[in-house]
Amino acid sequence: MNIAQVLSKGLLPSQSFLYTQMDDPEHNLFNWIASSAAVLLIVMTGIAAVAVHQKGIQAQENSEARKLWRVLILLSAAAAVLMLRPSSIFWQYLPKLRFVQFPWRWMAIVAVPYAYFLAAVITRRRSGWIWGAAVFVVIGGTATFLVQNAWWDTEDFPALQEAIANGRGFDGADEYDPSGDDHYNLPERAPRLQILPADDPEGAAPAAEIHIERWSPEERDFRVSSRQPLRLAPRLLDYPAWRVEVNGQAVTPQHADDYAQMILPLSLGKQRITLKFVRTQDRTLGMAVTLMAVLTLLALLLRKPSRKKTTTRCAPMPESRHSRGRAASIAACRCATVAMRGCATPPIIGRG
Repeated sequence: MNIAQVLSKGLLPSQSFLYTQMDDPEHNLFNWIASSAAVLLIVMTGIAAVAVHQKGIQAQENSEARKLWRVLILLSAAAAVLMLRPSSIFWQYLPKLRFVQFPWRWMAIVAVPYAYFLAAVITRRRSGWIWGAAVFVVIGGTATFLVQNAWWDTEDFPALQEAIANGRGFDGADEYDPSGDDHYNLPERAPRLQILPADDPEGAAPAAEIHIERWSPEERDFRVSSRQPLRLAPRLLDYPAWRVEVNGQAVTPQHADDYAQMILPLSLGKQRITLKFVRTQDRTLGMAVTLMAVLTLLALLLRKPSRKKTTTRCAPMPESRHSRGRAASIAACRCATVAMRGCATPPIIGRG
């Protein structure tokens, strides 16, 4: 694929740091909207984190809550730094980071600590409703602004639906073209299957009969019958995941000179062509990594917290004349054990 096209002019990370300006008014306006949304999210995350720390974390004796708070703060800070221009050295040298394209996309990472801190402060009995009302106003106002200043036209979706329904299709993005293709050179209103002469591109196409048995997004099956050799051009770009078979034998399709449309050389007679979009190794590896991540997450969620063993050592007490003194020493030892286990109720000391 032409993945390098994602780093063309206007799509470089260096041109999309927060509030970056360039010689493109539309780009500047869009980047200003995205930057303002990122700053608002960072500020709200910081305020919520401070509120959780002041009234929640300090009052807890659980060290796990403190560790989680620190990890989320560190995660938010790292994501915020990567949105700023001083982090350009990381975008330049860290492997594949530049293909994220837009630094403000790190808002998706900041949103995780934001959701945690916000839920923590909203669940409070006294001030929770104040936080809920404030967040509702902020989110509602931001959503209204984004909808009114959206980067799409209301006529885009009906036009796309019509293009797909009548089989004409639509122009995709440059970075999603297969390697060696330029979709601007593709013929407009091309038929599903086009007969081409076998040798002379300028010659007349031979007569042939075509019978389409199946034409779906991931599988095309059809038959071609001709008395002369020919070339067949399906309306399909040659992506690596497409497997092409002619009469059950895998073949490698040819291409046009300036775009990557499939062209299949066929001999005379009856031919059956099958095109299937198969699963490639990278997709299989991606599914395996995703499955391992899900299983690991489930294991962490279902894991029971380990309980620390409590060991109590009582100093020997001198013999007392009265049994009450001996009972008091035993009770003191028990109280120490209960306190170490986190129990607030000491054992009852009785007579004898």
